[in-house]
Amino acid sequence: MKDKIRESAFSSPLMTAIAVSLFSVAAFSLSNVYDFGETAKFVIDIVCRALAVFFVAYSAKACGFKMFVKPKTGGICLLLFVLGLLVCVNNFPIIGFAAGNVALQQNARIFRYIVYCTAIGVSEEVVFRGFIMPLVGLKFRDKPRAPFLTVLVTSAIFSLCHIFNIFSAGVLPTVLQVGYTFLTGGLFGIVYLFSENLVFPIILHTVFDLGGLIFSAPFGIAAGNMWDVYTVIITAALGVIATAVFVFALWNYKPNSKN
Repeated sequence: MKDKIRESAFSSPLMTAIAVSLFSVAAFSLSNVYDFGETAKFVIDIVCRALAVFFVAYSAKACGFKMFVKPKTGGICLLLFVLGLLVCVNNFPIIGFAAGNVALQQNARIFRYIVYCTAIGVSEEVVFRGFIMPLVGLKFRDKPRAPFLTVLVTSAIFSLCHIFNIFSAGVLPTVLQVGYTFLTGGLFGIVYLFSENLVFPIILHTVFDLGGLIFSAPFGIAAGNMWDVYTVIITAALGVIATAVFVFALWNYKPNSKN
């Protein structure tokens, strides 16, 4: 089986990447097929994500892709991680809590929520950055600006996989989600590119979701409005700065340099 996976990956890397992404979306969405009840849905979601991670990790190993090696922690890598962490932490309604515009719900299941967001961060990073990104890299390995194209296409695949949420969330929220997941996918991909260790994008992804899903069902950890004028200004400023720094770093990335 390992030989078949490796042969498929190296002969048709982009098609394999698309097939794996669709498989993962199906696995991650299996708990939504039927109304199992909140607890059962939570357990099924965690189990399906764990099985998907096992399959993808096995496939990555068969192809010789390494997700966890000694990370590069040089100046640019640390800068990108810290800047990315600021972007992700800003996804929390910090000012909303401080101003009293946002409040925790009574009986909020915080531990279950943390487990859920961590499962999303781990599973999606293993799939999209740990396996799909190296596959896309194979496709563009002989192209000029190969790292730039690799991150760009991987982020596009990652964001487009969220389009299936249109059936549950509606058109406008799904379009917005596709847009910002393209940007966050780029952030996670660049951090992985420079660090060469999946732990860093997993941390960023988990923190981002812990803040971003805090108002979402089924957990409903908090209620209120986070979008005060200060939050909007800080978010816009961080977005512009982070985009400029990340694009500049990616455009000038040298594969064999010490970052």
